[in-house]
Amino acid sequence: MLTAPKYLSPSSISLFRGCPQRFKLSYIDKIKEPPTWHAVSGSFVHEVLEYLYKEDPKNRTQETVKRIATDRWSNHGWAEKVNELAEKLGTVAGFKQSALQAMINLWELEDPTTTILEGQEVEVLTEIEGVAMKGYIDRIALDADGKVVISDYKTGKVPDSKYVADDEKWFQLITYALMLKEAQQKTTSTLELYYLSKKVKHSVAVTQEHLVNAQQVIVRTRTSIDESCSSGEFICNVSNLCNWCFYKKIDVCPAHY
Repeated sequence: MLTAPKYLSPSSISLFRGCPQRFKLSYIDKIKEPPTWHAVSGSFVHEVLEYLYKEDPKNRTQETVKRIATDRWSNHGWAEKVNELAEKLGTVAGFKQSALQAMINLWELEDPTTTILEGQEVEVLTEIEGVAMKGYIDRIALDADGKVVISDYKTGKVPDSKYVADDEKWFQLITYALMLKEAQQKTTSTLELYYLSKKVKHSVAVTQEHLVNAQQVIVRTRTSIDESCSSGEFICNVSNLCNWCFYKKIDVCPAHY
């Protein structure tokens, strides 16, 4: 019998729903996928903006964000990490340009000098119907009624407008809203996604239906993971997406032996 992870997170749930075998290889066999160029860029942007909002509001300027980016790049390991990836995935100059532009685009979506955040990178540990959950919320603010607003930065493409709560990016934030309600009895009114590369902000009001649906997905997924661990059978969801899967490339996915 295989050992399932103690905690689930919104991202691990999404991974299992997308392909149980990929979940197994990552979370049970511990074969971790290498960082992608896009993911590293997003992490760098997240980190710099986190430090921007630690500044006094009057200091949250574009010059400050450039200074923070330079410091994180030179003194906190980012130069080495990106230089190593650049040998295979891209150019350092291109990385710097796109990351900085994404950060500067924040000013098109909000005024950092007047934005008040209640928390950043907030760890939430709780149980949803007996399922242990763990995650980190990028940004928490409060609306005019004192209810929570959960936000996240995205540096990739903007999804089609037909996707709302069904989109995996919304599922992640809806799950965080449910986790906050269970852990801290806090009510979330709004979810926000900042697509920094495109200067687009999407918002959705949280409904009770969203929370119930997320709860059901969490419970079903935990049950399916436990059943798969007991049987040892993890389905491979074979599709065109397999052509971009790391596990196919390294010949460890049983669907592509």
